[in-house]
Amino acid sequence: MSGERKSIRRSLLLMVTLPTVILTVFVLSIGVLLFYHFYSQSIRDELASTTTMMVDCLDLTVRGDYQYENGILLKGNMNITDSTMLYKVKEKSGIDTTIFWGGTRILTTIEDQYGVSAAGTSAEKKVTDVVLGEGKDYYADHVDVDGTEYIGYYKALENDGNKPVGMVFAGKKLTLVYQKILRTLLGFVLFSLVAVLVAMLCTRQYSSGVIRDINTINHFLQTISEGTLGETLDERIRNRKDELGDIGIYADKMRTNLQKLVEMDALTALYNRRSGNQMLEVLVGQRAEYTAVMCDIDFFKKVNDTYGHAAGDRVLTAISAQIRENVGEDGFASRWGGEEFLVIYCMNLEETRKRIDKLQQTIRDLQVRYGDQTIRVTMTFGMGQSDPGESYEKVIKRADEKLYVGKNGGRDQIVM
Repeated sequence: MSGERKSIRRSLLLMVTLPTVILTVFVLSIGVLLFYHFYSQSIRDELASTTTMMVDCLDLTVRGDYQYENGILLKGNMNITDSTMLYKVKEKSGIDTTIFWGGTRILTTIEDQYGVSAAGTSAEKKVTDVVLGEGKDYYADHVDVDGTEYIGYYKALENDGNKPVGMVFAGKKLTLVYQKILRTLLGFVLFSLVAVLVAMLCTRQYSSGVIRDINTINHFLQTISEGTLGETLDERIRNRKDELGDIGIYADKMRTNLQKLVEMDALTALYNRRSGNQMLEVLVGQRAEYTAVMCDIDFFKKVNDTYGHAAGDRVLTAISAQIRENVGEDGFASRWGGEEFLVIYCMNLEETRKRIDKLQQTIRDLQVRYGDQTIRVTMTFGMGQSDPGESYEKVIKRADEKLYVGKNGGRDQIVM
């Protein structure tokens, strides 16, 4: 049972499109992950730098230990309970900052949706355990700050002896970070999709051209298989510099060779009888004027008997060459059978007679060499001119009858 016929167009486009889409999704996924990783790392570095800058500003500006009494943060003897630096940082970088005493926020730019400051709220225990308990920095890409998710970085505030007494926090709201990441990724995705679309369109256009030429070659081969050998393949395909161009050239050569095999007589290189009939049908359909000449080599059997069939073939080949040269572009010649030929001249009887006179004399003078032998022959010609609308069979019959008159009348003559 034969399976369903598959379209090469669909298969080729699927073969090209599917890997492209899969590769794009893979590259896009890797790109998104890498971008998120590098962007997260850049945020971490930015927050770490901000906390370090705040601690350095406090340490270098005022000498002494930190103290917190009655809601006032002191550094040495100076009151540093001022949020100006924190809001400057937020204004310049969009980063929220906080100063802790212990685990409690005493100065902060963080506010809830109603504008209420987060001052007085506490840090998560996991943060205080690391920063205040171990004196280490703490970073998290998900940290709860008074009910809001942040990406945050914590750094200890230390008195003499490296004793942590508080913390500095720098962070960005997770929702804002995701929005920025999504905007950036959306641009990246859109660019990738456009690039893929352009690649697919270019691939589709190229593959469509390939498929179009494949279909042209397929149609060409189909016409050959149906016996139509007169068509030629599009020059554009033969000029392709790839495998399809090679296939086109070989297909055209095959058509030419098949045409010769089907239409031409292998020995004489003249048209065979079948092709001669087909070409006469065309002339009749065009109501063209023509003259048919039936001609026969005189005493050809004697040539075969005397010199052998190979010599006879040499004579047939030489005679055919003279006939082909004589008719030129003004008609065609076919081997009708054995040593008999049909020559069609697309001209009237009188003009054809002049050509046949020359051909007769040429053949009389022809010397065919075979080994050390020289073979000379003559021919007899019978001529018949067509009438408009007349079937070619009648014209050939009339020329054939004239040929036999010449044969019976002594040969080597022209009868019209």
